[in-house]
Amino acid sequence: MLNFSRLKDIREDNDMTQSSIAEILSVKRSTYSLWELSINIIPLPKLCAFAEYFGVSVDYVLGLTNNRRSKRGKGKFTVQKLGLNMKRARRERGYSQEDVAKLLGFTQAYISKCEKGISCISILNLYLFSREFHVSLDSLCYDEVKEMVSSL
Repeated sequence: MLNFSRLKDIREDNDMTQSSIAEILSVKRSTYSLWELSINIIPLPKLCAFAEYFGVSVDYVLGLTNNRRSKRGKGKFTVQKLGLNMKRARRERGYSQEDVAKLLGFTQAYISKCEKGISCISILNLYLFSREFHVSLDSLCYDEVKEMVSSL
């Protein structure tokens, strides 16, 4: 499962305070602190901004790999890119939107909104999606809609 303890480890390895990271992520220090303590779950766009700032993979931040390096290109995270990559992964494996909706406990309409980049799926549900489709979170969040066979 997901491990949020690396938020603190990465911050401390870079001799930064919670306040400085909170400022970078445009949140209150108390909000960031709750993410580090795993009391609240960091939203995906903020997690990606954190990973981008430190030049590490999203998969590393969440404890899914011990490889710090990101395989992503120079692009930034967008909900639209995520949606297109989710759609590509789903289609490559022959799943319908209804299949994904059942898997994650959502409606087909919500999955459609995620794939169109209208809604952003939660980190926990994106993790379940990545496990089912054998795709890294970095690939889903950053790749330019191409073949996404993961090493996970």
